[in-house]
Amino acid sequence: MNEHNRISALINSKFYPLVLFLVSFVFVTLFSRATSFLYVFEGGDAAIFKQMGLALLRGKVLYVDYFDNKGSILYFIQALGLWLGGDFFILLMQVLSLTVTLLIWDKMLALYRNERSRLMGLALVLVLLLCFYQDGDLTEEWCLPYASYPILVYFRSLRSEKRISSTNMFAIGICFGIIAFIRINNAAPFLGFIAYYWVLLLFNKTFKEFFKSLFVFFCGLLIIATACILYFYLKAGWQGVNEMFYATYLSNFDYIGTKVKSNVFLCILYFLFLSLCILQQIINSRNDKAILIPTLISYALFIITFGTRCFTHYLMALLPLVVVLLMTTKPKNKKKRKPVLIALSLISVFFYLPIPLAFAVNDLVLKNDKYSVIYEDFHHCIEDIPEIERDSICNYNLLGNGYGMLQHEGLLQSNRVCVSYVTINMPSLWKQTKEQVKKPKWILVSWDRYFTNEDASFILSNYELYCEFSHDRQYLEKPKIGQVFQVYIYRRKD
Repeated sequence: MNEHNRISALINSKFYPLVLFLVSFVFVTLFSRATSFLYVFEGGDAAIFKQMGLALLRGKVLYVDYFDNKGSILYFIQALGLWLGGDFFILLMQVLSLTVTLLIWDKMLALYRNERSRLMGLALVLVLLLCFYQDGDLTEEWCLPYASYPILVYFRSLRSEKRISSTNMFAIGICFGIIAFIRINNAAPFLGFIAYYWVLLLFNKTFKEFFKSLFVFFCGLLIIATACILYFYLKAGWQGVNEMFYATYLSNFDYIGTKVKSNVFLCILYFLFLSLCILQQIINSRNDKAILIPTLISYALFIITFGTRCFTHYLMALLPLVVVLLMTTKPKNKKKRKPVLIALSLISVFFYLPIPLAFAVNDLVLKNDKYSVIYEDFHHCIEDIPEIERDSICNYNLLGNGYGMLQHEGLLQSNRVCVSYVTINMPSLWKQTKEQVKKPKWILVSWDRYFTNEDASFILSNYELYCEFSHDRQYLEKPKIGQVFQVYIYRRKD
């Protein structure tokens, strides 16, 4: 059996979904540091999401008692995993999500490519996913299947020259609803395609079909929206609904308007390369407006909705568009397709891939996981704190690793806000949070860039140092502002 026949036999086998499931399980287990049993790390943003899930399980009202700027479905997922038994069950849900995503991408590629090209395309996109994956358990990862399915439906309609059925449009509405209540920005990659489809219906003067399609879409969306709104209304009345909408949408868009310098070079590099790929599509697909125009709209929507914050994991949301480029770009000379794939692979290998691989080698091979040290230190630090007082620890300046320390011990922070950017970008909410906390019994704090002299004066006047530790176990004689990795626990002076 030659190579082509072996590939064809694999893809057409009834065990192919199982193969993708095993690939997904290995991928998530090796690289989702926030949930994998191979690591002790609780995650950066993922630790915040798990804290919100834990709050839900403890009977707290999301956004009212605990505030973060992501959608409620994300926290329901975390709560479900923790309720089932912990991080491993969150990991299993990640595996299922990735398996469905790979199946959708494979079906997209199958519309235009042969079996060998499909496998090469999937492998390349999986490498790109690893490049942007960071710690795993992030909003972009959870949204991938729901952002990819509408694009698959659009291209199936395009290839068959048939309109999108009401059933599929209803499902697309549900997909949009799920993304809207996780993080609405992640819907950008598919909205261009659906919007273009509706515009075509109007231009063709098929008004009945247009309004029917729009109605069915919103029915799907309303099912998700109604369920979420009803939940928060039953929990906390209109206050709960208002806080949910504020956090999920208004606060989220305020957040993307703030600037951050993290990974700017890598993000610009990727945007530049993807723009060149789209330019190639423009040159070679001038007559295929049904592919070109919605791709450009979706790309523009992504840039607009993600604002000025350059975090590498945001680029995960663009992967459905990468699949579109891989499956539809048609160079006049087929040999020119290989340099595009080679260039994309080289950029991935040299600029993005070393970061997740370095974490895996450092933690799994060299056994040099710094978080096992800091979690151990934190455990020893609080083991003499009475059990009844451990849920009264205030993560005062929203220390990033503080969420992980508390989550690792199964503890909730006592303060409401769970997102650190409010300390500098939303002073009114930060002031409200401090007034709400008043004088907690215990304070977990790092004297970092978010800290002010007013904060230092408040703590040193009302609290005494209980213990301190750092990643490298170098204990300081006294706190120093700017010492980011030095962590302190203070006890209130009674």
